[in-house]
Formats: sequence, structure tokens, C-alpha cells
Amino acid sequence: MTEGVYQISRNPAFLGFDLMYLGIGVMFFNWVLFAASVLAAVTLHLQIVHVEEPFLEEAFGEAYAEYRKRVCRYLGRRRR
Repeated sequence: MTEGVYQISRNPAFLGFDLMYLGIGVMFFNWVLFAASVLAAVTLHLQIVHVEEPFLEEAFGEAYAEYRKRVCRYLGRRRR
């Protein structure tokens, strides 16, 4: 999928999770919640970098490499 929201984020679901954790943290801030939110965000990021992206590169080859060049991991578009 390279259309719709995938034109501006390779990982819109993970971006949504991170924004949700941030929003909950702002609403109900305490140190335990902050630590849990940071741990969740780091865990999701590590899964993307070490599991999902290598799998997608192997599965889709050059097409995924080109997509990675055009679209940022979380938010934004790269210049072509």
C-alpha cells in the first residue's frame, strides 16, 4: 500500500499509537504513566526497525526500497 495515509507515513498505525500514548500522558500525567508510554513507544519503534522493515525489504525488494526513499518512517514526505 502506497496510497492514502501511506503517502505520508510508512507506519501510520504505530504513529497513531505513539500519538495516543502522548495524548493520554498529557491528560493524566504521572511518572509511572510517562515511563510506560516511553517504554511502549521505544518497543514499537524497535519492532519496526528490527522486524518489520527487514521483512518488508525481503518481501518486496526494490519496490520497498524506493518507497522508503519517498516516505518517512513516521510522518512527512521526503523530497524526490
